[in-house]
Amino acid sequence: MTGPSIAQIFNSTSADFDLVTPLVWGPAGEALVERAGISLDDKVLDICSGTGASALAAARVVGPDGHVTAVDFATDLVDRARSNADAACLRNIDFRVDDVTALPGLLSPEYDVVTCGFGVFFLPNMDDTVRKLLTLLRPGGRLAVAVWHDDALYGFTGAYFAEVARVQGGPPPPGPRAPSDGPPHPITRIDTEEKIVGWLESLGAVNGSASILELRVPRTDEFSWSMVLGSGLRGALSGMDADTVADVRAGFLRRLADDGITEVDCDTLIAVARTR
Repeated sequence: MTGPSIAQIFNSTSADFDLVTPLVWGPAGEALVERAGISLDDKVLDICSGTGASALAAARVVGPDGHVTAVDFATDLVDRARSNADAACLRNIDFRVDDVTALPGLLSPEYDVVTCGFGVFFLPNMDDTVRKLLTLLRPGGRLAVAVWHDDALYGFTGAYFAEVARVQGGPPPPGPRAPSDGPPHPITRIDTEEKIVGWLESLGAVNGSASILELRVPRTDEFSWSMVLGSGLRGALSGMDADTVADVRAGFLRRLADDGITEVDCDTLIAVARTR
């Protein structure tokens, strides 16, 4: 029996994704747009858009003569992103439900900036896909990505995955912050300033730079569980019945309190590089 696809997991997060936006996805999206140097009249492609945190931030900056195309493969998230754009009266943005890996064959190389918030490490072939996405940029265009910094979330996810392992009687499914005896997750290749700049430049980009957005969220039970349900962490709950999920929740929140975790480290690494 196979587990759920990444698209299915993220579709299941849609009701909770926006609950996390004011504290995590929103500030990170705003910072991504700022550090990417997006400006008036730019044409922007935002991939792995979720409910639109960085895409909507870009649309607010590029103005009526600029444009943002937001792409995600999770239909429910795109529907929410579209509703968020409508609520913000943004008319310079359109949304696509699509496979990011197919975009180089579908879109023209005319973008000033390509952005991706917390998505590149979920791509099935991170290097090949990003290398092809660079071809969608005009000469001198910019690619900007946001990922978890190497110290982010570990105490938080350690408590969560310990509870998942307890109820399952074995290790959790693989993920960006899940313990594993298998190959390292792709995020471990790009989670420091030096590593992510080297990675972008190895794909053909130039003039890479990276910086850290310090993002610490006070730990509350409400936020902690919303962060699980509104992110890829939710995938570890797949196949569990309601009683088992409730057991994981109770044990997870208890562990966080017992471990003395008073804030959640959501530090975000933002890297920008140019095409030649």
